[in-house]
Amino acid sequence: MTQSDKSANVGAATEPRPAHRAVRTGSDGSHWIEGLRCEDCGAFVADAALACRRCASRKPLVAVRSTGTGKLYSWTVIHRSYPGIAVPFVSAIVDLDSGMTLKGTLRDVDMASLRPGLPVRVVFDDAGGARDSQGAPYVGFHFVPGED
Repeated sequence: MTQSDKSANVGAATEPRPAHRAVRTGSDGSHWIEGLRCEDCGAFVADAALACRRCASRKPLVAVRSTGTGKLYSWTVIHRSYPGIAVPFVSAIVDLDSGMTLKGTLRDVDMASLRPGLPVRVVFDDAGGARDSQGAPYVGFHFVPGED
């Protein structure tokens, strides 16, 4: 492929690509979080492993669509970051209602309302404007407060 061929592909209409291994995109353009569940103990994880981290079962993990809601488990308010990253922001660990735990950014939250168990939901969006070599945007996720 020549440089002009590569340039012609940038900006071409292509499907969004996941920016995280757990993000899936449906043929209708919908997005969801997919995890892997151990058939022996029910542990739910975001990424594959040779054995279950909870019970050490060596059976293949089964892909499962996660819920889009959960509860805030832990967080850190970040006041200093890389150039170009707006601060402060909330780095959060969330226990999804399906049993999976994810780390991400919690947005649109009043810092005074942060508490363990705060209901949150997953929101999918453009992951920062970056594009792959064919011009496809990346889809990422973040969390926003949910309903009590």
